[in-house]
Amino acid sequence: MPWKSKSHQSDNASSSNGLNSKQDNVSNSSPLVETRSDTASHGSTTSQNSSSTTHPSAQQWSYQRGAQSATTAAKQIEDDMQEVRNIIANYSIEPLEILHLVDRWLQQLVDEFFEQRDHFKYILYESWQNQELPNIKYDNNDPIRQIYAANKELEKARDNVLSHKSFNDLNSYLAQTDEQAIDEMKEKFNSLIGQYDQVLQHLEVIDKQINTTTGGDNYISDIRSKLSTLKILNNKESHTICIVGLEKAGKSTFINALLGFELLPIASERCTQIRTVLKPTLGNNDQQLFATATFYDDQEFQVFFSKMTKKTDENEAQLTQRKEAVLQKRESLKAKFPAEHFRVQSSNNVERERNDIIKRLNEYITGELYVNIIKEVAIYTDKLPGKNYELLDVPGFDSPIKEHRDAGLQAIKSADAFLFLTSGQQPSLTEPQITLLQEIQQNHFEAMQRAFGIITKLDLCQTATICHEHYRKTCAELVDKRFKPERIFAACPRIQIIDENSEEYQVIDRKLNSFGDDLAEGFSRSKEALDKFIKYELPKTHLKQLIDLGRTRLVRLVMERLNRIKEKQLLPSNLANVSIDEYIKQQNTENWDHLYYEGIFQPVFDEANTWHATIVSKNRAEFIDDVHQKFRDSFLDLTKEFVQRKFPIEKLVLEKYNAAKLQLNVHPVDTEIRARLSIELEKLVNQTSDILAEYLYHKYVSEMENLLNNICLQSQDLYCTKLTLEKCIIETHALVLRICRPVIMATLRYSYIDLTVKQDAIHELLCIAPIVAFNIANRPKPDTDGDLLGSQIQACAEFLADKTTTSSWAIRTLFRK
Repeated sequence: MPWKSKSHQSDNASSSNGLNSKQDNVSNSSPLVETRSDTASHGSTTSQNSSSTTHPSAQQWSYQRGAQSATTAAKQIEDDMQEVRNIIANYSIEPLEILHLVDRWLQQLVDEFFEQRDHFKYILYESWQNQELPNIKYDNNDPIRQIYAANKELEKARDNVLSHKSFNDLNSYLAQTDEQAIDEMKEKFNSLIGQYDQVLQHLEVIDKQINTTTGGDNYISDIRSKLSTLKILNNKESHTICIVGLEKAGKSTFINALLGFELLPIASERCTQIRTVLKPTLGNNDQQLFATATFYDDQEFQVFFSKMTKKTDENEAQLTQRKEAVLQKRESLKAKFPAEHFRVQSSNNVERERNDIIKRLNEYITGELYVNIIKEVAIYTDKLPGKNYELLDVPGFDSPIKEHRDAGLQAIKSADAFLFLTSGQQPSLTEPQITLLQEIQQNHFEAMQRAFGIITKLDLCQTATICHEHYRKTCAELVDKRFKPERIFAACPRIQIIDENSEEYQVIDRKLNSFGDDLAEGFSRSKEALDKFIKYELPKTHLKQLIDLGRTRLVRLVMERLNRIKEKQLLPSNLANVSIDEYIKQQNTENWDHLYYEGIFQPVFDEANTWHATIVSKNRAEFIDDVHQKFRDSFLDLTKEFVQRKFPIEKLVLEKYNAAKLQLNVHPVDTEIRARLSIELEKLVNQTSDILAEYLYHKYVSEMENLLNNICLQSQDLYCTKLTLEKCIIETHALVLRICRPVIMATLRYSYIDLTVKQDAIHELLCIAPIVAFNIANRPKPDTDGDLLGSQIQACAEFLADKTTTSSWAIRTLFRK
């Protein structure tokens, strides 16, 4: 029988010498040789009666050879089935792995039990109160007087100021109130914040007495900090409105329009480089103060200076040159530190002096060198649209200077409202704009509640159709970025600050009239909406935030403390009928926590740990023998019928649909049968694994569960593990199939004709489970011609031992003596 071609012999000479010798044994012992002689003899007898020139024995030889191959293949399959059955039953399962698996299962139960100790304590507390726990000395002297008063106050707050009715009434008030009720709103705010502060004081009393370990102090401090912030915001006399946008989006022009005259620079080059704040004029004590430039101190300057980075169009040498220029400029200004004040000195030439000051300020505001030198320029003017306004102009956030972008984000975070200006000439938002809005929503999501969208430069569109299309597209994109539709306006601020008699004014006015009211009246509408937001909606927002803080956080803290008092049984349910003094006299003095942990929980926990250690450590050998025997007996029982099957390969070959019938090709049928048998055998392994998993689950997991339930003898189901039988079956499958599948592949799946494939399967078995392969190769040899699989494993091991793989060291150690 042609086990291996010459080419195969040449390719695998180094790794299959053992294979060839064993194959020769198979061929020599095969009845194929004997059949050939019989057939030849028979042919010599019948040839005399044949009229054919071909000898009858020669005519039949092709079929006889195929029939003999079928018989040999069937015998090999039957032998391989017996062999793989014995190998899996005796060697494939690794009991130590199963031991570690069961150890982990038991540890999971112990961990679950430990994690639920406080839960059990809560459940058993009622039984202890009713004196139903055996062998327990009942006396409890729980000092509860100190938390009694705080508990009553929290219950009162829960039923009044923190009740659903109270919140519903406040929300209804917010929905119905109008712009005339600002003072009343602030009064409600101050009253409510005072009540919330008292609730926090009672919570602190309870936390101190029950020694809470849930981070209650941090929560209370956080809420107190938020209350303080809201109180400051509600009492603010001046509100900051931040103007942000791309460079040249018209921010300075819009601010000048709000003021009614050109105060900030609006040149074609980059304008605002320094944070600029427009503030209401000061009191009568300093009427002549017009502006202040505040400088960074030495420490602040060094921080910003060290973080200076290259602009997008700047190389390293240019950055160095710019840094040197900044140092020189700062040195020249040191005499003016910490702030430079600009005042109108003469009452006769006020306008001229102010214009001179504006020119000097514009140099600061537009000078790039001042970015890390001047912290802020504050200009005081009585031209603001409201008495409680502060307008903040920051550099464009698409500036190549990182400090500009950081300033824009910081300004938005601290502002009471911000106006996002975008050019209608480019209706689609640019990447810098989208990036800014994404950062706002990620880090300051609530800021979008304070956002106004201002679409500028629509007056530069050529036609009304283009204007309307750009307006529509820009509005849609702003709404998509979470701007409220009612706070989006198209505006032409330029017309507010130019001479009505100028030609520019006439051109813009004609366009606005032809483009519609949305653009013509957009600026005035945005100004009115902003004024309404600051005067009315902002206080309303602060009250709503206060209500939401109480509803979402303070109520939860109060309910948690009240529930914790109930869970810990710090206050009895009958205090409504019994005074606190009478209750204390009625209770025993022993601490329930100490009683539970030391007298109930810990003994059961210690016993479970001892049993666990005994199973997996002290009785390890007994466990290993038990697992091996259980798997072996179950597998042998399930495979009785499997190994008794016969395979009429010759008949199957004859029945097979095939164009070539002149020669019988046994190999495809042989391969098909082996594939089917391998799948069937793997299913039997799975069934055996199921039996083993169920056996282990009931013997160890269920027993541990029963042992842990000794924590309460009256209820044997107090503890229930989350570890299911299904999960144990899956994990057992993984361990069993890890070795059994390579064993099936190496032993049964491929015949000895498929030398290369069978050799690869043996290689895989050696790499995956070298110890199992060693046990197979060194098992007691049968009385027949030898152990074919064992010999093949030895030959493959010699080949793999010289390779550089993760398993080579183990293979060399096991197989080279």
